Amino acid sequence: MAPAASDAVARFATEAERSEWDALVAANPGGGEVWMGDAYLGVKRREGRYRDRRVIVERTAAPPVAVGVLAKRVPLLGEWWHLPAGPAGEDPEAVLAVSAAVAALARRSGAFLLKIEPRLAPAARPAIRAAGYRETVRIIPNPSTVLVDVATEAAPGTPEADRELLAGLGKKARNAITRAARDGIVASRVPATEENCAAFVRLLQETAEGRFVLRSERYYREFWQSFSRSGDGQLFLAHRPDADGAPVLVAGAFAMGLGAKTTYKDGASVRAKTAYGASHALQWEVLRWANARGATVHDLCGAPPSDRADDREHPLFGVGQFKRSFQPVITDYAGAYDLPLRRRAYALWTRLGDRIARRASLALQKDPYY
Repeated sequence: MAPAASDAVARFATEAERSEWDALVAANPGGGEVWMGDAYLGVKRREGRYRDRRVIVERTAAPPVAVGVLAKRVPLLGEWWHLPAGPAGEDPEAVLAVSAAVAALARRSGAFLLKIEPRLAPAARPAIRAAGYRETVRIIPNPSTVLVDVATEAAPGTPEADRELLAGLGKKARNAITRAARDGIVASRVPATEENCAAFVRLLQETAEGRFVLRSERYYREFWQSFSRSGDGQLFLAHRPDADGAPVLVAGAFAMGLGAKTTYKDGASVRAKTAYGASHALQWEVLRWANARGATVHDLCGAPPSDRADDREHPLFGVGQFKRSFQPVITDYAGAYDLPLRRRAYALWTRLGDRIARRASLALQKDPYY
C-alpha cells in the first residue's frame, strides 16, 4: 500500500542550503534532531559506509522540512535510505506526507528501501502501518528515552540557572550529586585530545565487558573529535582523589547538541562502590553544559519502554532507573519502519542481504553496526 498523496515535494538541497544545514534542521517541527545535523551526517560519510543526502521537502501550507539522509549502497539492489530520528512533522499526517515525498525522491534516485524513525508517539503506529510501512529494528538508540527540561528562567550558564536546574531534578539525583561533591568527585568538560579519548575508551571497554558490543576505538575517537571541532559535542570526565590525593578517572561521557536540543551519546563508569555518585555528578555537568549552550531539552538517550520501566528482567532496567532519577517520565516513540520502494529487491534484502551484511561487518570490521 503506498503512502497517501500530498502537496509535499522533495528535492535535494542547494549548496546554499547545505552551508546552513544545521539552522534548517533546527527550524524543523519539534526543534530538529542532532542525528540529522551536519556533524552526524559528516561522521557517517567519512566512516566510508554511507553517502549523506541533504533533502528539502517543500510544503504549500507549511514551512519546509530539512531531512538528513544516510544512503547505503547494496550491490545489485541499489541504495537504501535511512532518515535518522526522522522525518519531522507537526503530527502523524504531516510526518507521513514528508516521508512520502522523500520516498518518491528516493525511488527516482534508484533506492529500493526507505527507513524512518519518526519522533511520534506510539499511538501513531496504526497510521504508519496503514501507509505501507513495516516495523523493523531500530538504528538510532532511543526508541524509548528520558527527556530532561534544561530551560531556566535565569540566564543560561549562571549560578542562578544552576540552582534552578538542580532544584528541578529528582531527589535521588540531587542527593547523589551532593554526595559525589562531598566525596571529592569532580566532573569536568575536557578537550577531546588523544589522551582523553583513550582514557574514556578504556572506561567504555571496562563497562561493556560481558554486557554489550563496542565499536572500534578509532570510531569513537573520530566521532568525539569531529563533534568537538565543530562545536556540536563535548567530552566530560569525572575524577576522584585516591589516598594520596591524586585524581583517578571514575567516569566519562560524551554529549552532542543541535539547536534547542542536546543528547547524551556515550557514557561509562568504574564499578567500584567508592565511586558512588560519579555518574550522577557527570550527568549533572552535562546538564549544566546543555543549559549554558541555550538548550531547552536534554535527551538521556535510551531507556526501557514505559510499560517495562520496573521490569528487572529488561536489559535496560538499571540504565532506566539511573536516568529516571533525574526525571521520572519515560517518553516512548512509535519505533522504526521500512517502506519497500521496489518489492523484489526489498524481499531479497530481507531474506538474505541484511543478514549477510551484518555477518560480514562483524567478521571483517569487528563491528556489528554495518
